[in-house]
Order: sequence, then structure tokens, then C-alpha cells
Amino acid sequence: MRRLSPFLILAGAVATSALVGCFVAPGGEGDDPDGAADPSSDPTSNDPTPVLDDAGQPIATGIPCDIEKILAAHCSSCHGAKPSAPSRLVTFADLTATSVSDKTKTEAEEALARMESTTSPMPPSGTKPTAQEIATFKAWVAASTPMGVECGATDAGAHVSDAGTKDAAPAPNPYNTPLVCTSKKTWSGGYSSTMHPGVACIGCHSFNIAGTVYPTAHEPDNCDGVAGGMNVVVTDAHNKTATIAVNSAGNFLYAPSTKLVAPFTVKVVSSKGTRVMAGKAPNGNCNSCHTVKGASSAPGRIMAP
Repeated sequence: MRRLSPFLILAGAVATSALVGCFVAPGGEGDDPDGAADPSSDPTSNDPTPVLDDAGQPIATGIPCDIEKILAAHCSSCHGAKPSAPSRLVTFADLTATSVSDKTKTEAEEALARMESTTSPMPPSGTKPTAQEIATFKAWVAASTPMGVECGATDAGAHVSDAGTKDAAPAPNPYNTPLVCTSKKTWSGGYSSTMHPGVACIGCHSFNIAGTVYPTAHEPDNCDGVAGGMNVVVTDAHNKTATIAVNSAGNFLYAPSTKLVAPFTVKVVSSKGTRVMAGKAPNGNCNSCHTVKGASSAPGRIMAP
């Protein structure tokens, strides 16, 4: 089952952007490093055939849309829902399973190796993946194959108006974003409040609450987040509230003499609006769950509104 986003958008405060299509490799969708993209093998022109359950109903694959489309264009004829090849490459579980041909790799890693191979290419015949498609797939594998929203899916969270009523349409999933360092700035060393953005720092440091706010959902460790201009507001189990400023690296750090008590209600507030955590945070080590691809039901980074 696809995980639900723990942060919902207050639509009256900020307009949610359209659903970001799929997982895109660094360089941008449509940028062919070889300068010779083949329109016939463009993954955006290949809609994956839905995977059906025993009752004939579509099921979620858990694979980001761009990856689904590459597989549909080049692999599904042999590695589809009813494969003629030894392995099936349809769902997240399929792609992260140990390869049947190389026990040191996952199926995703083996598929990438075959796409890049000049002696044993994948697919063995027909239209080959473009350089951009391979770069997209490679970036996904390099990011440890994060789960994503499959083609056509939207987030189950609802928009909430200023009056507190739900909008009729479901909110598009804001966490379906590419792996990218939006700021293009990386921590270069030194001990300060801007060190190691994105990394879980409680354990080495005696903060009560700490984390990093990013503009998108999947950004690498040590990449700077949003450059200030907002606050993280935390309310503890005893209804005590703290407002924590986000610094120039996107980090927020809180180390009071009297600690707040978990679980916490959390929201990120800026002049653009407010993003509220749907559930309660079990502890203050925010980056331990809000990792590059998300852990413990978090879908990725803490995102700014």
C-alpha cells in the first residue's frame, strides 16, 4: 500500500503546484546527454499497462512514474506482469528483489547494468533506451531506488480551506519530485549551525528538536535547504509551543533548558503559507525520518510551504 504524506497543505494559505510528473534525472526531463533523443522511445509516450489484482482491479506499483514508463517502453514485453523472462519488473518489490541472474545485485541494479551493457544489452533487440532514459534510471538506482507515485496516481491527502472544510478534489502529491540539490550549495565543513543539512544530528548533539527544511521532497544529505525566511512551530504533549527559526542552510535547532515533551505537533510557517504535519512526530530528531527517500512512513524531506 502506498504511504500517505505526513504533511498536508493548507490550500487557503498556499496554492499547491501541479503534480510533478515523475522521477527525473539531474539535467532535466528531455535533456539527452548525447543530443540525439529518439522520440519513438521517449518514456512519456508510453503509458504503462496497469497491474491488476486477482479481482481485476489496478494495484499501485510503488515505482516513480518515469521509471514505470521506461520499463513499459523497453522491458515489459518480456518482464511484464506475466513474464516470459525469468524475472518480473513491474512493482517496487520486483525491482528491489535480489536479481535471479546476479545475487550481488537487485533486479533494478541488474536492469541498469544490462541497459548500459554493450555486449549483453537490455533489451536484446528493438528500440534501445535513450541516454536520457538510462540517466533517469541510473539516478533512481543511485538514490537507493526510492518508492514513488506511479503514473496517474495522486496523494490521498485533502486540501483544507481557511474555513476548515475539505475541497472536493484530492491534493496532488507534492512529494513526487526528482532527486536534486535545489540550492546547488553543499556543506563544505566547519562546525556551526549550518553544518550537515539533511543529516540526523541528535545523538551527536544535545538538541531537543532539530531538522532541515527543503524546497522539494528528495534532496541529498549535506545539500543546503531553504535559506531562512520561515519558522518551524512545535507544540508538545503538554501544549507548550516553541517557534524555531530556519537558518540560512535550512536547519532548525532547538536546545532549551527545559525540553519539550514528545509527541509533537509540527508545522512549517512562512509568508507563502503553512505546511502541517498530519500525524504527530514521535521525537525531535526530524532528519532521522525525513531522509532523502523517507523512512518510518515519511515520504521524504520536510518541505517548505
